Order: sequence, then structure tokens, then C-alpha cells
Amino acid sequence: MITSLTEAPPAPPLRFAAPEGDVARTLLVPLWARAEEQRQPRPLVVDPWACAMVAAFDYDFGVLREAQASQLGCCVRAAQIDRWVRDFLRRHPDGTVIELGVGLNSRSARLDNQRARWVDVDLPEVIALRRAFFPDTARRTTLAMSITEPALYRQLAALSAHGPRLVLSEGVLVYLPPTEVRAVFDQLAHALAGAEVIFDLMRPPVLWCQRGHDAMRHFEAKFVWSEWSEAAVRGFAPTLTLATEVSFYSLLYAHPERLPLWMRWLGPQLADRLPDVRSLYTVLRGRFAA
Repeated sequence: MITSLTEAPPAPPLRFAAPEGDVARTLLVPLWARAEEQRQPRPLVVDPWACAMVAAFDYDFGVLREAQASQLGCCVRAAQIDRWVRDFLRRHPDGTVIELGVGLNSRSARLDNQRARWVDVDLPEVIALRRAFFPDTARRTTLAMSITEPALYRQLAALSAHGPRLVLSEGVLVYLPPTEVRAVFDQLAHALAGAEVIFDLMRPPVLWCQRGHDAMRHFEAKFVWSEWSEAAVRGFAPTLTLATEVSFYSLLYAHPERLPLWMRWLGPQLADRLPDVRSLYTVLRGRFAA
């Protein structure tokens, strides 16, 4: 178990089975991706916690060995969100960072400034695993709840009643039906007025092509939610303004040498002919009005 937020944990003495739920099990993909990233001479995300956690699972991560694009994709997305979280903590060192659908992300350990408060939310079966690696502390709270439960937002409002707040959701909303995604944004807007928010947005063509996804084809869970534009998301919560949007394409193709050969050739060819390809998947940052 982690005893310090400044030191990487040893592997726990017990072995853990993968989560049973279809969506919960997908946490293994970004976990594996961050662990694999540590093999790089200059990792995009420095995460020794991921290596310890992968070693603790009784799961054959070898099924993901060919998921080269997803491995890089998970890490460029995490690195971009890390940059935004660091920016928030520079501006608000005593703020609260709330991560919805946290999985086994080590962000609350990797980016901790010894002053901020962290609230990590996920399904009960995930939190049971998470607490073996990241136990609650005076500044870190885990909540074993679905992000679709209205009661969650009352707790989040109470836990973060004082000071600035940042809510982030990484690779989670895509598994929810549109009505539930709309409800999440509506409840965030009311319970956490004034909070900053970070989330990712998938356009419908990505959803339509998910059967060919190099990692997700090994899992039962399916992508469900997508929107053609960020304007649709702003309609979920009238108080939401979106300030920054970064395309997944730009993040991936900043490192072309790490992509499969076919992607190195095909991606730029498609983007030249169909510019909208560049915005099929994006990461956004915004704010709910106070």
C-alpha cells in the first residue's frame, strides 16, 4: 500500500482479479498504457504506481500488446489533462480536484502539491481495488458511487464547499447513454457552480468504428455517447462555457514515430482530404458559471 504521496508503492502482497463489471474492467487499458509508458526513455507520463498495480493483477495484459495506438493515446490524453490540472493547482494550490470515474489513475499521487484536496469517485468494485493502493488520507477522499447517482453530487458539494474546484472525467462519459451524460452535466452545474471542468468528447464516426479499436475489441463494454460538436454539450448545462479544445489527432501526431506504420501514413492523408478527421476526438476544458 502507498504510505507516501511522494514515493512509488511496492507491489501489494496480494494478487487482484480484474473487476467483474464490463465498464469497470476497461480501467485496465489506461493502467496498462501508463505502465508500458515507463519503458520509454522519456515517458510522457511518469507513473511508477502503474507498474506496481499491473504487477499486482492476476490478468493477462499480453492481450493488449498490439494496441500500440491506444497505448500512446491513453498517455497523450493523460499528459494533456495533467498539464491542465497542474495549471489549476498553480492558480489554486489549496483547491479541490474531483475525478469522476477515476479507475486506478494515480493522478492524486503524481500531481499532489501537499496542499490540495482530492476526491476520487468510481463504482464500488473499483474503489475496493483502489483503496488497496490509494487509501483515504486527510486530503484524499474516495467515494464508491456511480457518477449517475444524484446523491453523489450532494456529497461533492459538501466536500468541496470551500475554495476553487476542478472536476475532470477522463475516458468515462463515453460509456454512458446520452440522457445520463446530460444529467451528469446538469447536476455538476447545479451542485458545483463555479467549478472548472475537463472532459473528453468523441464524435459519432469514432463510435461507429469501435469494432476495429485495437484495445476495446478485447472488452465487452462499448462506447455509447458521442456528439457532433461541443455546442451540443453546452446545451446540457446553460451555465457551461468551454474555453479550450485540444484534438486527439494533434496529441497523437506529435509523436508519429510511436504510431503503427499504417497510421503514420493514413492519418495525415485522411486529414488532408477530410479536415474534420482532426477533430473526431477532443479533450476540452471549461467552467460552470457561479
